[in-house]
Amino acid sequence: MAISEHLLLKKMSGHVGRQIVFKQYGNKTIVAKYPDMSNRTLSPRQLRVNEIMEEANAEAKRIMADEELSREAQVRLNVTRNKLYTSLIREYFKAVRAAEGE
Repeated sequence: MAISEHLLLKKMSGHVGRQIVFKQYGNKTIVAKYPDMSNRTLSPRQLRVNEIMEEANAEAKRIMADEELSREAQVRLNVTRNKLYTSLIREYFKAVRAAEGE
């Protein structure tokens, strides 16, 4: 890992060719190796959240595909069209947490 305060790298972030990563920490740019995520293991809670997110995505897409359901959801959630998808995801997570008693 290298730290740079070079003018050309000042606001750079992201990755290059899945080889190196540029990160911002305060006024410094960190250059590091791209992380190897192939051997990571997820906890049971992380797996459950991923599962809920898949379900939430499917439900949000279903609602947004139907114009009438989409309008009803906009009114119910009191959001504009461009914020509907995120609001539907949030609503789904809240419903799941309430059902699971968290």
